[in-house]
Amino acid sequence: MAAVMTQTQCAASDGARSPGSLLKLGSPPGDVDSIGSPALQNGAAGVFDIAPETALLLLCNNIEKLVAHFAKVPASSHPNSNGSTPMESQTPTEEEPPIRSVGLHCGDAEDAGGDRSKEDTFQLRVLSRKFLSKKIPPIALKDYLQRLHQYCPMSTAVLLAASVYITRMALVEKVVRPTPKNIHRLVLAGVLVATKALEDLSFSHNRVSKVGGVSEQELSKLEISFCFLADFDLRVDAQMLMDEATMHCTGNLQLSEPLEDKSG
Repeated sequence: MAAVMTQTQCAASDGARSPGSLLKLGSPPGDVDSIGSPALQNGAAGVFDIAPETALLLLCNNIEKLVAHFAKVPASSHPNSNGSTPMESQTPTEEEPPIRSVGLHCGDAEDAGGDRSKEDTFQLRVLSRKFLSKKIPPIALKDYLQRLHQYCPMSTAVLLAASVYITRMALVEKVVRPTPKNIHRLVLAGVLVATKALEDLSFSHNRVSKVGGVSEQELSKLEISFCFLADFDLRVDAQMLMDEATMHCTGNLQLSEPLEDKSG
């Protein structure tokens, strides 16, 4: 059973829009920094007073902050420990040999003393590279999210949960480095996974793939890869979602800075 029960969203036809939550904050959705204090003061339950349009902007702003942060942080600054695997932001080239299939594992990092084996490290690198585009998509992330929301409406909980997942993967587990070349596919997979984790109904892969600009087969691969990178830790509750909204609307996103190398 989903940890957070949200209003289900479905469409009678491709042109129909699901009802979704129409509850608004005291401030307009375009002004994220002044997200209404009434919702923030209502505790965890206040998260359901946040309009989906506002949650969409919070997700977008969070991802853009992560991209700006990682643009200044070299991949080599993250140690390969405690399940952390720095990812090179490179696009596979035709000269590279084909990557062999490997077995996938999840949930065994703690049993291994918090260290991932070389095989696990290799697996995570392979998975993270699936989100890379050969070129930076011409559409801005905000416009991309608004397109997704227009044709495949998402609830506030889904949008905030996707933000939780990606933030954890980037800053805590360090299994993915958000860049302009991968953020569109990351958020596409993130909202798809969050929808299936939290909602009773979800749009078909055929519809989501057309709106997201990928094939159904690629969308399925992105979904599976996202779940493994997240270690299938998809549980969220109202308090976690409210904390995520509060953190980003107040500008308190804690970005881990690389430690200085004092060995030399």
